[in-house]
Amino acid sequence: MKKKQKFLVPIYGLKKSPKQSIKLDKSILIRPVDIFAEEQKHFEKFGLKGSYDGVLEVNYEYDSDNPSEPFPGLFINLINKIDASLVVYGDGVVGVAGVVPAPNEEFSGGGILSSSTKPQYEEKLDKEIDENFAAYYKRFVKAYDMRPVAFDVYRRSCDRFANNDRTIDSCIILESLFVPPSERSKKSFILYGLNILKFSTDEIKAIDDLIEYRNAIIHADRKKQLKLLSGSKYTHKWFEDTFKIIRRILYKYIESP
Repeated sequence: MKKKQKFLVPIYGLKKSPKQSIKLDKSILIRPVDIFAEEQKHFEKFGLKGSYDGVLEVNYEYDSDNPSEPFPGLFINLINKIDASLVVYGDGVVGVAGVVPAPNEEFSGGGILSSSTKPQYEEKLDKEIDENFAAYYKRFVKAYDMRPVAFDVYRRSCDRFANNDRTIDSCIILESLFVPPSERSKKSFILYGLNILKFSTDEIKAIDDLIEYRNAIIHADRKKQLKLLSGSKYTHKWFEDTFKIIRRILYKYIESP
């Protein structure tokens, strides 16, 4: 039986609150937190104690006879996609904090389902959420449906601490975007793809070097890893700058899938 349920999805890390409600599609809009409706207190009831400037309002339609609905189907079908769209949109620490039923909605499926809130001092998204985001989201959905692994891996990678883990994730993303199935010569396809997307020579060289470092990790070549890290290139800043290139690659792919 078809059923509709309204959920609220608070978002952390926004540069500022959206100035108005922005419709992303027929069932989703992003808007400011309604302080008059005491939504912050409502979020706190489910363990979300942060201060949020934006919230997604989701009218989720599902088959109530399906045991995977509304959870985890809601996450798999929608929330992961929205979370990925936010982290790719710009630089900064941003994302979905959790999912709660809207106030006064009858719901027996439990409370908070996910929480990945970041410390308040982290760098916030460097872009505002406005009509430009709505246009971007439409393009994002098409690109996501073509390459969901690339975007999902990037979303998860943003929460990783170790550069080794993020390096492996980044190379999975690149292979998902550029390398045909069963192709063994992966690096040449990746670098050619970056040329097509008109990345600079220095940026392509950084990705080439990232792949070399990934190879040292994958093949458990400890000696090569230590040699690479003892040089002047593979610094913490170099990794951070190169991971930002990965985000920009995904963004450009959205513009030209």
